[in-house]
Amino acid sequence: MEKLIYVLEGGSAPLEERRARLTETAVPAARGVGASQLALLVPDLTDELLERAPARIQGAFERVAAVFECWLPNLDDRAAVEEALRAASGDAALWGYLVTESTVQACPHSPAEGKRVPGVTQFAINDKPADVSLEEFYRAWQEAHSPRTFALHPLRESYIRNAVARRLTAEAPQYLAIVYERFPSMGVFTDDARYAGERAAIREVFRNLPSFWEPSTAIVGALSEYRFA
Repeated sequence: MEKLIYVLEGGSAPLEERRARLTETAVPAARGVGASQLALLVPDLTDELLERAPARIQGAFERVAAVFECWLPNLDDRAAVEEALRAASGDAALWGYLVTESTVQACPHSPAEGKRVPGVTQFAINDKPADVSLEEFYRAWQEAHSPRTFALHPLRESYIRNAVARRLTAEAPQYLAIVYERFPSMGVFTDDARYAGERAAIREVFRNLPSFWEPSTAIVGALSEYRFA
């Protein structure tokens, strides 16, 4: 099985219409080629987030129109999925990535078919700094940073780390990491005192950040996630 993540960039359709189209077209297309563990994530929390905690948004998050992911038995069958995503999203560009998933902290929720996962999913996509080697990038991100995030976010519910193996679409920018971190509510996510832990944990994380995080191209924001079997 291989995991695919697609980021839809831009797109002029209203958010609810966009989500409905993707649900009606991309989900059955993916299932038609044997895909499983499908999820659709949409940026329907942005307005509230800008009012309550604008610092939770970083980079060009406005470019993210939706995120679609699935597991395929054979990567060669992805064309049907990409065609459906492009058809449903209209004028949106499609960033496709083959990734390896690490479940650092498993999600406690199992919503019904097509239903929203409770809470807020913090989405982050980033590349490495130019002066950092791949070996150092993975060491800093996976071995040093990931364990520290439990102290950084003590109320976080889950942490899924996706390492990009390669790009699948021509327009996909160069990125190495796609991360989902789930928080139990917008209240927790926007309250600095509950979002982050003690100052020592924050300092430790920021000290390590330049070893795996390229701020000029990184994108961070909040999404709602809908899951399909």
